[in-house]
Amino acid sequence: MKSNVSLLRRLGAISYDIFLAFSLAFFIVGAILIAFFDKQAQTDLLIFGVYLTTVYFYFTWSWVKGRQTLGMKTWKFQIEQNSGKNITHKQAFIRFVLAIISFSVVGLGFIYQLFNKDNLAWHDKHSDTRLIKN
Repeated sequence: MKSNVSLLRRLGAISYDIFLAFSLAFFIVGAILIAFFDKQAQTDLLIFGVYLTTVYFYFTWSWVKGRQTLGMKTWKFQIEQNSGKNITHKQAFIRFVLAIISFSVVGLGFIYQLFNKDNLAWHDKHSDTRLIKN
């Protein structure tokens, strides 16, 4: 199924959501550091794990429960399965992991959308999801 959301709209929502997700993660990390003021609690691995977990749940919970993150709501589009139903937790996990890979490889997974006949980014295609305007 075809997506009707442009790459520019998608990137606008991502920019908005990244600020929100990392603000939430900074707040949670701050609370953890206050609660465990001991220097042993301040390991880089723990902090990275908290950031990653917070960002993961921000995106996947929003996609599965409400079909959109706050950024997607602002830019007026939502996510769904190709069948039109809400996406599953498995699809959200696949989409999240592949979106990170898509972005990490110089954004090629997102640029893929410009060349895909159904206007899907790489992580949309492989998670059987699509973005549609509200």
